[in-house]
Amino acid sequence: MAVETSRTGAPGAGEPEAGAPEQAHRSEGELEERVAERTAALEAALRVRDEFLSVASHELRAPLTSLRLYVDGLVRSAQVGALTPDDVPRRLGRVQDQCRRLDRLIATLLDVSQLSTQRPVLDLEEVDLGALVRGTVERMEEDVRRAGCDLYVRAPPGVVGAWDRTRVEQVFTNLLTNALRHAAGTPIEVVLTTEGSFALLWVRDGGPGIREEDQARLFQRFTRLDSRRPGFGLGLWISRQLVELHGGRVSVESTPGKGACFSVRLPLPAPPAGSP
Repeated sequence: MAVETSRTGAPGAGEPEAGAPEQAHRSEGELEERVAERTAALEAALRVRDEFLSVASHELRAPLTSLRLYVDGLVRSAQVGALTPDDVPRRLGRVQDQCRRLDRLIATLLDVSQLSTQRPVLDLEEVDLGALVRGTVERMEEDVRRAGCDLYVRAPPGVVGAWDRTRVEQVFTNLLTNALRHAAGTPIEVVLTTEGSFALLWVRDGGPGIREEDQARLFQRFTRLDSRRPGFGLGLWISRQLVELHGGRVSVESTPGKGACFSVRLPLPAPPAGSP
């Protein structure tokens, strides 16, 4: 009697599964695609690095060159007896300005290194944000005058939270400096208020504005919308990192030709239990 048998299960040796060549070809294609994507990303990162090193070299060299020229001039004037007592404060003031500029540049590089490799520890304390804003504006009066801007400030006292004073001041300084640099000669408005459980600080300028396609990359590292202007393109990236460390958010609204408004939201402490 003939007995029929059926065979189930995986095919034996030498019997390839149906569709195996197609699957292998598909896997090779996906692998090649991933390699191409990684290669393109690495090439883009290298271009950004090289551009940053070029910009950093230029930005660091500029104040050093100015310092050398100022000091050389002072030495020559002193040697020939042409340095009067009235000249000393003015000329040393120029040296001091370049030293401060160099210090800011180095501090920026250190911030980038720290924020890129580790999570900085915030030194939280009770901070009156209105007092901090008014104090920073007072310290920057000379920068405002040089930019030819009319500055309007509404920063009432009483907006108090647990923040890192130095870091929050750094963020506001970055935003105000950015406005003075890119919107020189236009009115600038600084307003502090509260919005729900957040303190809201915004800086509005009357500059040329920012295209919508550029706004998304403003807060990325090394972004410089105008390569002719000085700077590393790091101030807004650093500001975003510091605000987010506080649990806040920074954003921009802008229309070309109608200026830009940068907003910072920082969390306020929860009200005491039982308060209305």
